[in-house]
Amino acid sequence: MSGGTRRVSPGAWAFLVVATALLLGALVLATSDIGWLDGAQFNPLSLRVLPRQFQIGDLWRNALPPVVLAGMATAATLWLPRRRWSYAVVELVLVAFALRYFLWRATTLNTAHPVSFTCSVLLFGTELLYLLTTGLQLLPALRFDPGMRSRQADQLEPWVQHNAPTVDVWIPTYNEPKRLVRRAILTCRNLRYPHRTITVLDDGHRPEVAALAAELGVNYLSRDDNVHHKAGNLNHALAHTSAEFIAVFDCDFMPFAGFLERTLGFFADPKMALVQTPQHYFQAEFHSRNLGLEVVMPSDLDYFFRYLQVIRDRSNAVICCGTSYVVRRSALESIGGYVSSCLIEDHQTSTKLLTRGWTVRYLNEVLSMGEVPRSFADFLDQRLRWMQGNIQIFFRPRELPIWSRLNPEQISFYVNLAVSLLTPLWRLIYLVLPLLSLVFGFTLIAAPPMEYVAYGVPFVLVLHSLTSWLCNYHQFQFWNEVYESLLCVPGLRRLLQILRHPFWIYGGIVTSKSTTTTRQRLNLALSWPLLLMLAVFGLAILMRYVLPLLASDLGNWRPTYEGETLMVTWNLYNAGVLAIALLACVDQPIRSTTDRFPIQRIGSLSVAGQKWWGTTADLSEEGSTFTLQQPRSGLRPTTGQLELVEPPLSIRVQVEPASPTRLALRFQECSADTEAALLGLIYSSEHWFHQPRRLSTTDALLHGLGSLWRPDPILRRFD
Repeated sequence: MSGGTRRVSPGAWAFLVVATALLLGALVLATSDIGWLDGAQFNPLSLRVLPRQFQIGDLWRNALPPVVLAGMATAATLWLPRRRWSYAVVELVLVAFALRYFLWRATTLNTAHPVSFTCSVLLFGTELLYLLTTGLQLLPALRFDPGMRSRQADQLEPWVQHNAPTVDVWIPTYNEPKRLVRRAILTCRNLRYPHRTITVLDDGHRPEVAALAAELGVNYLSRDDNVHHKAGNLNHALAHTSAEFIAVFDCDFMPFAGFLERTLGFFADPKMALVQTPQHYFQAEFHSRNLGLEVVMPSDLDYFFRYLQVIRDRSNAVICCGTSYVVRRSALESIGGYVSSCLIEDHQTSTKLLTRGWTVRYLNEVLSMGEVPRSFADFLDQRLRWMQGNIQIFFRPRELPIWSRLNPEQISFYVNLAVSLLTPLWRLIYLVLPLLSLVFGFTLIAAPPMEYVAYGVPFVLVLHSLTSWLCNYHQFQFWNEVYESLLCVPGLRRLLQILRHPFWIYGGIVTSKSTTTTRQRLNLALSWPLLLMLAVFGLAILMRYVLPLLASDLGNWRPTYEGETLMVTWNLYNAGVLAIALLACVDQPIRSTTDRFPIQRIGSLSVAGQKWWGTTADLSEEGSTFTLQQPRSGLRPTTGQLELVEPPLSIRVQVEPASPTRLALRFQECSADTEAALLGLIYSSEHWFHQPRRLSTTDALLHGLGSLWRPDPILRRFD
């Protein structure tokens, strides 16, 4: 803003240009000869004939029975106990339907024209790659036991009490707000383990953080430069501290009081290098919040932390995630400290430990809580940085000799990772190729619709249902496609940049967690690819169906080709996915840096010699709503003392009356111990809203459809 004039962003200009070009294109096509759109040349004149035993001649006798069978398999999982044999049965059913589908798909390539053949083969190859990654991720579900390490932790707690090893608790920070650093220090002070030393590792060299550390009675450590970013910060601390073990918490995370008691016991094994715990968040991801699904939708990272890490643990292939872990100092020193040659240090360091014969464990217990990026831009910056760090692993063969030092089980997870990093490419293929087929009028699957009902629909049904069951409903195929659509174009752009210069820095090195805004906002600079694909889809439907229908000449120029119904249906599905992804990009207002939670505690409010009893609600780090048991008239702004019964807390508050029975309380400055106790109350794992969320496959799909039926980002209004 300058001189009272608002500048239009480049993203808005780009959208205007694209929209104008599409409009002009529609006008040109509507008034000109469109014979070049004749798709007859791209489609086979006749379809191949399947062997007699595989032919689908009748809908009821041949096509529907496999669909019914897939539906029965899906329904059976509602009552299936979680035992090793049941996982084996579900995997066999899934493999059978997958093989049946892909054997049929191999006969459906469109060979009529080099263009249609190339597109058809490309789509089929992408489906095979997806099958490979799905298989590598789900076949180990035979050994999925999310509670196994918790049972071991129970048995190992006496070792912790008997040996009482020393622990350095590190809180690395760079430019995060002082509020987050303070909160991390206070919750680390709540750790019940006595033999620990807390140190703030400040790579921002801030005097106010040094003063904060001194005020709260913890150590402060900084260095003269910022070489190697977080890895350099941690290695500097490694040289200036001495405890036997090190616990690391990013400053936007808060450990629970029992964190060290639950994790240290695993180090009874002298080969144990590192114990990682899940990253759990007390906020909903930006897309769930923007869609109005923050109360019901699980985190999109649940699949990684609640399933993939658990099965990786069985093969000693756990990934260190940069926070909420404990590491043995001697293990770090044996590999020369944290890996500093890559953008991120966590995954690379755990990989280096594995290649040197150390063991890395995963304790599947929520023992800490943190914050998520609050906007689409911050989310994207974080995920693209993670992607670059994961890719860099494969560009350090001497330092990280994965293929020569690891065993086949461990290597399989790195193969899966390497293929998964291509997700932006194949998600774009899944979106663009059907769109091209709709625009130019050719099929990607050269088969009659009845065959797809018999072979394709049963596979899609079990793919959406049985895969969710295998990972204990921590993953949903439909929502995966939404997340992948959000990331595909920015991810592909970043992927190409990384492959050209793997070790350049393209984005931020720290994720912003304190974004605030007073209005709804669609980030056009990041969401324009979604708008463009939706616009092309709408234009294709307009040109191929709506305009000819209005002209009452529907069959004059548009070729009718086998598989047209399937291509239109597929594009409609993709349009729904894109629409949900676009709605998720409409960032909602964030007016406060702290979150409120529905925590109800009985307490009294002492004001001017009177004591009023009531109940808290909407509790946050900064204040609370207080509902009085008896209405009070003539209330005015004042100060008072809030005293909670359980836990026993006494806090000085500023009182603002909202109604005769409802008061707004703002907490005044209090002692560090009181503040730490308040944080322990707010961020306790006992609250239902802090528990990991799970949904059935049907519920997850219905919530997605509900996002289209009632699009909250558009309909919701804020004062």
